[in-house]
Amino acid sequence: MPRCDLQIHSRYSDRPSEWVLRKLGVPESYSTPRGIYDRLTAAGFDLVTITDHNRIDGCLEIADLPGVFLSAEVTTYFPQDGCKVHLLVWNITRGQHAEIQRLRPDIFALADYLRGEGIAHGVSHPLASVNQKMTPEHFEQLLLLFQCFETLNGNRDPLISQVTAACLDALTPERIAALAAKHGLEPLYPEPWRKARFGSSDDHGGLYGGSAWTEAAGPAEPAAFLAEVMAGRGCVEGRAGDPLRFSNSIYNLVFSYATDRLGHTAPRGMKLLRDVAQRFLEGKNPTHFSWGERLGHITEAIRTGKAIDFIKPHDPSLNRELATYFLDPRVTAQLDRIIRQEPSPERRTFRMASKIANDLIYRLFLQVIARVEKGDLMDTLPLATGMLPIAASVSPYLFSYYSQRADRPLLRRAASAFAIQPPAPLGRVKRAWFTDTLEDVNGVARTIRTMSQSALKAGAELTVITCRGDSQIDDIRIKNFEPVGEFELPEYKLQKLSFPPVLDMIDYIDREGFSELVISTPGPVGLTAVAAAKLLGIPSVGIYHTDFPQYARILTEDEMMETLMWSFMHWFYSQVDLVYVNSEFYRQCWIERGFAPSKLAILPRGLDTQLFNPSRREPKFWKKHGAKHPVLLYVGRVSKEKELPFLVDVFLELRRQGVACDLAVVGDGPYLDEMKAAVPQGIFTGILSGDELGRAYASADLFMFPSTTDTFGNVVIEAQASGLPVLVSDVGGPRELVVKPEQGRVLPAGDRAAWVEATRSLLAQPIDRQRILVHVAELQEQRSWDRAFRIFWERE
Repeated sequence: MPRCDLQIHSRYSDRPSEWVLRKLGVPESYSTPRGIYDRLTAAGFDLVTITDHNRIDGCLEIADLPGVFLSAEVTTYFPQDGCKVHLLVWNITRGQHAEIQRLRPDIFALADYLRGEGIAHGVSHPLASVNQKMTPEHFEQLLLLFQCFETLNGNRDPLISQVTAACLDALTPERIAALAAKHGLEPLYPEPWRKARFGSSDDHGGLYGGSAWTEAAGPAEPAAFLAEVMAGRGCVEGRAGDPLRFSNSIYNLVFSYATDRLGHTAPRGMKLLRDVAQRFLEGKNPTHFSWGERLGHITEAIRTGKAIDFIKPHDPSLNRELATYFLDPRVTAQLDRIIRQEPSPERRTFRMASKIANDLIYRLFLQVIARVEKGDLMDTLPLATGMLPIAASVSPYLFSYYSQRADRPLLRRAASAFAIQPPAPLGRVKRAWFTDTLEDVNGVARTIRTMSQSALKAGAELTVITCRGDSQIDDIRIKNFEPVGEFELPEYKLQKLSFPPVLDMIDYIDREGFSELVISTPGPVGLTAVAAAKLLGIPSVGIYHTDFPQYARILTEDEMMETLMWSFMHWFYSQVDLVYVNSEFYRQCWIERGFAPSKLAILPRGLDTQLFNPSRREPKFWKKHGAKHPVLLYVGRVSKEKELPFLVDVFLELRRQGVACDLAVVGDGPYLDEMKAAVPQGIFTGILSGDELGRAYASADLFMFPSTTDTFGNVVIEAQASGLPVLVSDVGGPRELVVKPEQGRVLPAGDRAAWVEATRSLLAQPIDRQRILVHVAELQEQRSWDRAFRIFWERE
């Protein structure tokens, strides 16, 4: 059967939709009309047309060639609100083109004209919002005005085509009658519930022309072919677009633009970059150079003065990083491995681009961290500036993900309006939970892992996404990305963070079709999740687990750092749609900082009631560790922001006053050595887990938790469930966990006398085991992890 690509662009499509491209003078296409014709006919296409935006110049250039007919992509508008629609008109004359241009500001007048003239035409990507004004109501009117719709576009999100086709399938005489009455608009064509369909590549970049097309029976003659298509007897073939193909088209367009505009006037010293870019576009390893090419680059470096960069021992320039990187044989081997692994040229190019950008930015980032640690803040500026061109080099991928997924909210509304079953990525509940910490022994990690285990039991689609080089977790559904590298935070040693492969993570999120992103940490992984949510149009939820502003103040002893951290926290959590906090105290904190109460919710929390239970008490447990007196227990990270210097003062004062007690510390952290030196008689077990941790809790006598930075306090309810009274600060989330006298005391933060007196009082009182067991039973009923997960998962 004859076939034709009914939408393809040439260099005469010279006004891009994107403002920045218009300002730079970049056209939508660099394809020549003759080049398009030759490629399509060589691929077996019988008929050829070009649909430039509101122009027929490209068609006119090849009008004398066999099988060519004049066409255009017409930008038309709903006059009531300016909603833009792209309409394809095929096999037109010059006179008809002129009249179409005159009428196109009014879609209703244009539709009447096309019908009256008998011009073959179709609505291109009808559920793509060209200027962000398209609604299901506009689409309904298109169904009354036109008879032929695109259901396969080789340049756009396949879900646009799928939802369009499903909506067309759902049309009935009754639905059309209802739409006509709703909009006061009579259908222009008979049997308007039967729609004709077509497919096209919509190629702009010159790489994918003919990737989607329309076939129809009959002679290879334009009028006969189009008559079959308009009668609904056309067949749609090919493949829809995706972000990687769209990105390749942009790269090809940008490279063509640079070649066209710069020509031989490119800045000296840029030949190496041009050669790397050329190999990249060709899908070759960009690090492979012949000896002659290498000699040429060295000669140019000497001639332009760039060779000086290589002899400066600590020069941070991008040129030096590029040269060092691309001459590394390990890099060459890694890129060769990618080429062997990936048969798809688009994915091969993507993985090479991602790896190169990740490696180069990370190298510069490590230099930034090193200079921050030395206090050379001004020296970080050139390094940060050096990251910008690297980030810009992969910006086509970021733009592609954004533009390819921007219409998904509209698709959901259209699917709902037409009562159709949406494709899986639009309809199912599938969440990803992002965290920078998972192996660590802290409340954040325990919460995520326990909730994820409850998700597995409930059959819910929840995947934890992290980036750790040493992860051994296999009891939950997890996607662990290999980090580009790892680094420690200045002023917070032992807290190791990973530098994630950002593009790879965004690509994974897109391909998996998550319906919501849950973000637990504002670190590199959390920032990547925020970027992905914005780019892909996915709803996002943030969880404020940790009071980082207070951490910053305590660790740096600088209130300015606390202010800066609050500014960052405010920005970070303002990017998400809903923020979970761990207590009413922190909910009020965020309201005072300008967040709407409707954007804030308290995270449901659970407890392992089998592990943390008074029945695990062993009178000899702490004696084995050297305890001779009642045990004051602390469990958690051993660091200053937990107010452990204050706990040391309280304990030492108790001992000075002759109170018989021992201090036991379970955990690890940067303050451990200093704390051991301050309390040589203390018991330090290191990290405990499982049954050993359960016995440690239940076998103690009093739980001490002076932290003012905890937003909840998992360890507090674990201690309560184990039968211990607890002492907590009146600042932060844990204070809300102590509501009855038998549960413990809420004490003024930093008031040593109050803490000493409360500790003396509780140690002197006989333990009322019966009342404690009643409280534990209540706690166990309220704090089931399965119940907490169900509340979290089923929220609306």
